[in-house]
Amino acid sequence: MNGTLAIWYEPDEYNHSTAQVDRDPQQPNLEIHFNLWRDNPSKTNFLDIGLRLSEIQLVKRIYLYFPISLQLNQFQDLSAVMAYGQTLDAVFNMVVEVGSKTDLRYETTTSGEPFVTVHKVNVGEDLILTPVEDGLKGPGSTITLTEAMCTRLRDAGPGPQYIRLRLHLAGKTQSLFTQEIIGQEKVFVSSSQRLELTELRLNEQRSFPHSIAKRASANAFKIVRVHYFLIRELGHALVTQHAPLRKVRRLEAKLWASYLRGREIAARDAAEEERLLSRLIIYHWREGSKEDPIQDFTAFASFQASTPGLLFYMIGVILLGAIGSALYDWGKSFWGVTETTLPYWCGGLAILWAIARTGVWGWLEAGAGRFRRVCARTIKRFSQ
Repeated sequence: MNGTLAIWYEPDEYNHSTAQVDRDPQQPNLEIHFNLWRDNPSKTNFLDIGLRLSEIQLVKRIYLYFPISLQLNQFQDLSAVMAYGQTLDAVFNMVVEVGSKTDLRYETTTSGEPFVTVHKVNVGEDLILTPVEDGLKGPGSTITLTEAMCTRLRDAGPGPQYIRLRLHLAGKTQSLFTQEIIGQEKVFVSSSQRLELTELRLNEQRSFPHSIAKRASANAFKIVRVHYFLIRELGHALVTQHAPLRKVRRLEAKLWASYLRGREIAARDAAEEERLLSRLIIYHWREGSKEDPIQDFTAFASFQASTPGLLFYMIGVILLGAIGSALYDWGKSFWGVTETTLPYWCGGLAILWAIARTGVWGWLEAGAGRFRRVCARTIKRFSQ
């Protein structure tokens, strides 16, 4: 969990469209939607980024900075997925209908009025990934929406334009927005507490590399609003938060199933998907307005979960006895008969404590939990 995201644009200083002859250039307006999904049982860990753009006549390119090294294949376009069923209603929290379509975009309406034009992003052609090296802050990555992509956005008309991308968080990027703190002495208790810290920051300039800070401040969007949705499972209790939440609700499983998977859900998998998604809670933060735009955004939350560990607790007790007995037999053969086994029990306890402190016990328990969930899903699928 490190660093902050940044977004800015490159102006097209040679755009002489008629719209710009009669009036001064407007600062581009931006409304950002962040959806951070994190749920280990359903193998869900990604960040969705929606950009609602207006007044973009002078936008030549758009840049997104991430404080970690990324690969282009971690990104996915969500324009097609949003058109599935009632997904648009879920994303925008209102009834939205699809209107006219082309291969690269489709228009939407709400209550019969034009709403936004949703654009397809061809990840291999419309996005460019550039590594960013910074000796103090570590490696980062800049994603560029190309000039051709921005031209398509401008040519679509004067109304709001919308793109939505998904960043899959895998490997080293899994902890980009989260940090998990697990009790190290789990071997000695029948259950343990796990604390997870989640933080998303945008345009916090003191956290930028110098090369990014200069570019981001020179051509910043007018950010009229940020919506941030954090999706967690029911078993994680919200402990602290900043800034204050706007709303909390359960996830509507039927509305979000196809969107979450990025594809149509087969009928045979629908029940299992709904069961998994019905365990999720949406936490919603919102900041900014057209009258009161913002320059940066920060949302922090910590969650606590209890991990049952009765089986591993019993195994720990058995191992403690086995290690003590082994040490007793070894000591008896080496030094002769002893009158008490207390030193050997203490020795066994010390060995188990050392194992717990190294994190090996927690790693084994987490692995056993994943194996148990995979087996349960496999058995259920074959039994249907």
